[in-house]
Amino acid sequence: MYKYHTYCRACGYGKAGAQGIKSAPTEKLIEVFDLGVQPLANDFQKEGEELAGYAPLKVMFCPRCTLAQLSVVVRPEVLYKNYSYVTSKSDMMQSHFEKLISSIQAETNGNTVLEIGSNDGHLLSLMQKSGYEVSGIDASDNLSKIAIDNGIPTVIGLFGEELAAALPQRDIIIARHVFCHISEWKDFIRGLEMVCHKETLVCIECPYAGDTLKNCEFDQIYHEHCSFLTVRAMKELLKGTCLYLHKITRYPIHGGTILMMLKVGAYGNLLDWKEDITVDDWKEFQIAAKKQIASLRETVRNLISKGSRISALGASAKSTVWINACGFTRKDIAFISDNTPQKQYTFSPGTDIPIVDEGAILRELPDYVILFAWNYKEEILEKFKRARSLGVKFIIPVPEISIVL
Repeated sequence: MYKYHTYCRACGYGKAGAQGIKSAPTEKLIEVFDLGVQPLANDFQKEGEELAGYAPLKVMFCPRCTLAQLSVVVRPEVLYKNYSYVTSKSDMMQSHFEKLISSIQAETNGNTVLEIGSNDGHLLSLMQKSGYEVSGIDASDNLSKIAIDNGIPTVIGLFGEELAAALPQRDIIIARHVFCHISEWKDFIRGLEMVCHKETLVCIECPYAGDTLKNCEFDQIYHEHCSFLTVRAMKELLKGTCLYLHKITRYPIHGGTILMMLKVGAYGNLLDWKEDITVDDWKEFQIAAKKQIASLRETVRNLISKGSRISALGASAKSTVWINACGFTRKDIAFISDNTPQKQYTFSPGTDIPIVDEGAILRELPDYVILFAWNYKEEILEKFKRARSLGVKFIIPVPEISIVL
């Protein structure tokens, strides 16, 4: 189901055979974070269905280029064959997409768009309505079919050099929250070079390691996220390619992301970006994360001991990480509400906690709701103001435990 990955996918640090060395390398990545063996975060299955399994969840740090990455890579067909994550239709995400499209329009007049990791095609449908000629690539069968049914031409597969050879060049290439899901970065970049012409704009959006560390967002660490990107690592990866970093924009979405715009040319990576992420930052992060986990566990079990009933909102990958790190079961969390049809009436991976519809919060009126979808906090608190008026309190786990009445 998985294989170990022992060298840096950005700069090659720790790779056996580097510089002609055939023996095992003396340079090794540094272990900085470990949650033990965990279930796959989006393995939401119904009762009686076969589970995908468990894998180590450990982060290794590259002292040369500062990239952090998981120690293992789970086979993509296991993770994405029938994928349960669907692009959010929230107001916050809609606003983010508008900003993203505006940023693209400010950089290029191009019209043909390819999105890598296009999910159900939601972003492409918005761009299509604005007059763009769009197409997508996604590894999931189920979500790609939704996109195709909605009029978005979509290729089902993993983007890389082999797939790119069959594609025409595009004016705009978008890869939102997919780049750090990919293990073979060199192959991905070679594929990008093949579908770019001299005026192509490449837009790669992903969580930024600096924000993950600063806000102790340890729930960003799960098996789909193979890497935790720094700008320094990206610059190292692009050395010797036809692509260079043109511009970086920061967004608050998903707890802190960066949009990296790449262009074609021999300009080198001259973009100035202040960044100083060290192995000590990651080790401090591990200490803080363990405290966060202990704090939520203690908060929940203290409330239960006083007779409170607790549920949760947001059956996200984040919720899987939190629940398994805390060791929660149905005795701790009665149910998790979520508005994604693919997840409803399944179980939270690794537990017996059922996933139900969002209406259950008003029907059941639990005393407390843990907001695992904390990245949409303001919008959700407004959405559930009726439940709050009836006494339901929300527990926010990030950046530290807080309770909202």
